[in-house]
Amino acid sequence: MEKMDRMINKVLIIRLSSLGDIVIATSLVEFLYRVGVRIHFAVYDEFAELFEEDPRIEKVIRIKRDFGGKIDGLRLVRSEKYDLVVDLHRKLYPALLTCLAKTRKRAACEKRSLERRLAVIFKKKIEEYPLYKLYVEAVKKYFELEGIPYPKLLSFKKPNFELPEEYIVFVPGASKKTKAWPIDYYIKLGNLLYESLGLPILLVGKDIMVKSLPQGFLNLQSSTSLRELLYILKNAKFVVSNDTGPAHMTAAVGTPLFVIFGPTIPEFGFRPAGDGFIKIIEKKLPCRPCSPHGLDRCPLEHWKCMLEVKPEEVFVEIERYYSRRTH
Repeated sequence: MEKMDRMINKVLIIRLSSLGDIVIATSLVEFLYRVGVRIHFAVYDEFAELFEEDPRIEKVIRIKRDFGGKIDGLRLVRSEKYDLVVDLHRKLYPALLTCLAKTRKRAACEKRSLERRLAVIFKKKIEEYPLYKLYVEAVKKYFELEGIPYPKLLSFKKPNFELPEEYIVFVPGASKKTKAWPIDYYIKLGNLLYESLGLPILLVGKDIMVKSLPQGFLNLQSSTSLRELLYILKNAKFVVSNDTGPAHMTAAVGTPLFVIFGPTIPEFGFRPAGDGFIKIIEKKLPCRPCSPHGLDRCPLEHWKCMLEVKPEEVFVEIERYYSRRTH
């Protein structure tokens, strides 16, 4: 892969949050790593561990969210000299980081926010263009884009507790309530899978969705770090998840993924992408999409986009996947 600008050797990527977007940004990390430049990554402190021991990234700029932490972040960026700064966030504070960086070369991502909002308002069909491609295309002015890699995370940290030899992972949480498939649906699906495959189901996520679980479930909610979660997802037989950050993590480590979309749609560009098997499960309803990023309450009060995706339907999709693998 040939560089368009031979003067670029050291690059700062700015993507401070959220988890899914940070994972998607690893497509640009992978691209720049293959090009052979030195990579620094600016990210909010709570997400920085995703890149611990990552040989692709020379330095992680860890920024705390409070006022003092953000001032320190500005100083950290100012103390370095970059050949190129890439802003994948497009908000005020990342813009300040970009302006204070010692560089003459800058790039930013086209986010297609207006198209998504029009699709929500008018239920207008939108052409899908993956966000990970937009992230890499942000640097097309400076590099030849002879191939755009999928997002990719590297898993190193094994949890300090024992895991089953084989297991399934469920991710029942989500950033917005309407994006979370009902927890009783997850439990029904888990019962069907445990009866069929005999594999334990690990329930993960930062929030405790349910306290009491039936036989076959292991409760790891609110008990793992991001690096431990990444290891758990990497080594699962498959993962069932809502449209949320760990779904993107799963795709980025190549584990088979079944992901349930409700108020949002894959055409917004947030479809999980990776080298492994990925199955989107959704209901084509006239009220979708109702929000660019999900809501805490269904605008029409019926929440059909999730309630009509039945556990038996997801179970059939999983069975179909396994029948292809065993025949």
